[in-house]
This record gives sequence, C-alpha cells and structure tokens, in this order.
Amino acid sequence: MIKNWSKITLVIILILNISGCAELQRKFVRKKEPKKEEITFYRVKEYAPKPPHERYKDHYVLWRNWHLELERTDGTGYSKDIMVLNEILRHLTAMRDLLKDEKSKELGMQIGYLETLLARVKEKEKDIMKDVHSRKILEKVGRVITNNFSYNRMKDYIKSGDSEKSVTIEESEEK
Repeated sequence: MIKNWSKITLVIILILNISGCAELQRKFVRKKEPKKEEITFYRVKEYAPKPPHERYKDHYVLWRNWHLELERTDGTGYSKDIMVLNEILRHLTAMRDLLKDEKSKELGMQIGYLETLLARVKEKEKDIMKDVHSRKILEKVGRVITNNFSYNRMKDYIKSGDSEKSVTIEESEEK
C-alpha cells in the first residue's frame, strides 16, 4: 500500500514538474506597479531682446541661406520653392521693419518683386529654375539685396531699439 502511495505521489510530482505549474507560478509572481506620471513645472524667464543691429544681421544671414537654397538647381519641386520663398519674404520683411523709412521703401520694392514672383510660381505651379523669367527675377533681386542691403552698408540706417519690449520664454523644470 505504501508502494502504491509513493508511486502515485511520484507520478503527481513528475506531472507537476513537467507541466511547469504555470498557474501556480502566476499566483506567486509580483505584479509591476503602474508608473507615476512626471509633473512638469514651467518657470517663465524674461530676456532682453537682441539689439536691432544683431537682429538685422541674423535676418540677413538667414535670408542669404534661404536665397542660396532657392537658387540651387536640384529640382526639389514646386512646393519646396513656395516654402522657401515664404521664408525669404519673412526675413526680408523683418529686415525692412528694422530699417529707417528711406531704405525701408527701397527694400519694400524688392519684397514686392518677390511677392509677384511667388504669385507667378503659384499660378504656373512650376519650379522656379524651370521658368527662365522667374529665375532672372530671383537672381536680380538677390544681386540688389546683396549689393545694397548688406549689414555693412545698412549700419547707419537701422532703427535704434529703445522701444522694444522684453521677450518671455518658458523654461521647463521637471520634479
């Protein structure tokens, strides 16, 4: 009788060992705790704006880079040409706003040429480099701005920045 019980116990132990007792293991394994969300606090900092001379330099350099990007003949396409023209106009407009009236009007004429170029490109839905007239307008405006509106030539015509407000920027701080 003892032999039968020992055989039965041995078989039960063997079966449990082979099956792995997955259900028993699941009962005794610790469950992971849900992660707590991190809270982010923002501290507002106030910065003095850049002086107009620095902003003019920055916009001029950015205009020059976007202009060179547009003059490249890599055939990137119509939609990129429109995006680049909008960036060029944005930087030229910012430059115009920093100049005194007489030079502001001269730069405004070049901005007008670029706005008509943008309308022309949108109308034709064609790359600038594939349209000879558009390419010539772009090259002429680029030459005029490079020759007449560089920072070295415009130093004396930039408005003073006494009436500027300070700029606030949010800085994140995690706890």
